[in-house]
Amino acid sequence: MQKAIRRGDAVTARRAALTLLQHDRAALWRRLLVIAAEDMGVGSIGTLVEVARLAADARSRRRFGSEDRCAAHACKRLAAAPKDRSTDHLFAAAAHWPTLDAVRNECGVAAIPERLAIVAEVTRPLSERAVAAWYASGVENWPERRVGKGDLDGLMRVFADLGCSGDLIEATAIAARRTRAPICVFLPLLALAAADGGYVEQVDTRKSASVGGVPLCALDGHTRMGRQAIAQFLRSNAEVADFLAANVPDYRAEKALRLAVFYADSAPISVRFNWRDQTALERLGVAADFSRVRADLGVADDLIEIVRRNLDHLDALRTDLLTSALAFNP
Repeated sequence: MQKAIRRGDAVTARRAALTLLQHDRAALWRRLLVIAAEDMGVGSIGTLVEVARLAADARSRRRFGSEDRCAAHACKRLAAAPKDRSTDHLFAAAAHWPTLDAVRNECGVAAIPERLAIVAEVTRPLSERAVAAWYASGVENWPERRVGKGDLDGLMRVFADLGCSGDLIEATAIAARRTRAPICVFLPLLALAAADGGYVEQVDTRKSASVGGVPLCALDGHTRMGRQAIAQFLRSNAEVADFLAANVPDYRAEKALRLAVFYADSAPISVRFNWRDQTALERLGVAADFSRVRADLGVADDLIEIVRRNLDHLDALRTDLLTSALAFNP
């Protein structure tokens, strides 16, 4: 569902949403909230607010006549909306970028009012204020226990004082409480940073082949079958294996490849909202992610490009695994 929404494929997203709805209605609306915060972000705040209110209020969903129709509407809105993945990039930096170690240590020992004060310091870099906002929120990155007790309501008041709209603050609080995903608390910071506006760009994205209605791009490092395919890809693709052997520690190679597959095939979006700091944040997020596997940004860029060139090979491996699984479980 999430990869389809990134690519603007409302039909596939709707099909996946209705399948999840049959099993767990609450899980569907949590997932749609995460998608709105992670993949759309400040690209369309109106859509973000709408999805948050639908997720929070069963009465508002009933006006569509059924949960099915409401879920389909939400998928259509999310798929069509301009996307901005800066919340994800900002979280990668806040959680992993080595340069922010000092700020993480500062916030880790600071009292909640001191954390909130850092958020309000508009002269500090956005990444530092993001660390403070995360620690002030009390929203842990499960299963980690890093930030401790927070004050989400107090954080929302700081954002209001900084000039954020009431609708966005409401949506942020709903998303943070219902998903417990730290990326949600960055939405107001990013909205303030992007307040000067931007422009919407149509992006050519590679069409993902499907097997049994399942897009192959969905089989990435977040799924068991995707991890199997990536491990086979590493063993069987000489260009990929040789590059990793030369540039990444052996014990980090498979994890680095999972990241590269994500950025090459799972993360692309079809309608992008571009604003002043968007590219810089994206570069920071990629660098932070790959810092965990001891790879610099140049290595990351090269590896992502190598994966793009070899996606047909990866797709063949994913097709074999998925075809076998569907034959075993028709």
